[in-house]
Amino acid sequence: MKSIGDAATELTAVQRPVLCLDTCVLLDVVRAAHRAQLDLMDVVHRLSQTIATTPDRLQVVVTSLVLREWAQGVEEVQQEASRWLAATDERISDIHRAWERIGKPLANAAPVYGGAGLVQELTDLAKALINAAMVLKEDGDCVARAVHRVKWKKRPSHKREIKDSIHLEHYLRLSHALQIGGHARPRVLVSTNSSDFWENANTPARAHPDLIPDLASAGLAF
Repeated sequence: MKSIGDAATELTAVQRPVLCLDTCVLLDVVRAAHRAQLDLMDVVHRLSQTIATTPDRLQVVVTSLVLREWAQGVEEVQQEASRWLAATDERISDIHRAWERIGKPLANAAPVYGGAGLVQELTDLAKALINAAMVLKEDGDCVARAVHRVKWKKRPSHKREIKDSIHLEHYLRLSHALQIGGHARPRVLVSTNSSDFWENANTPARAHPDLIPDLASAGLAF
């Protein structure tokens, strides 16, 4: 793990685009299939390939809290994905049985997807980003600013949840430090948390207007 200051020094010395991820992005990779988030799967797959072949091309950054939330939540989303696959297998089997009952069995046996390893593949895809990430140590000032967001119901803590504000405050401070240090490459905050970060669920490329001044001040795109 690195302090925000050390991270800024390293990223300014060897400049590359910076992607700041919240935990939702990583957990959503595991449940992307049954949530029909195919674009997310594609983007993360390409990112992983890029990192594997040219690791200096970009830098993924996460907070230490992201690692904790991932560890706490990954088993639940794996089970969620496995249940969806099992239900899908059962529906496909029902279709085949229906054809059999009317005397016209399908030529091929019903496929089975639950045991094909998709959940583990998606988990490994998310882990590849985590393993390649620069991890920021918890910063007391950032946590204090996150608490301030909770107290005043400021996004992303307008519902009094603090964790997303902790991520945001660390990324704002890092981006601001990079901006001051002359970092000239893109710095982007990535979140699939539509209820707290997005303007609305149909425009994922747009941050909520309440967040734009803070993001713009730090030179952090969304």
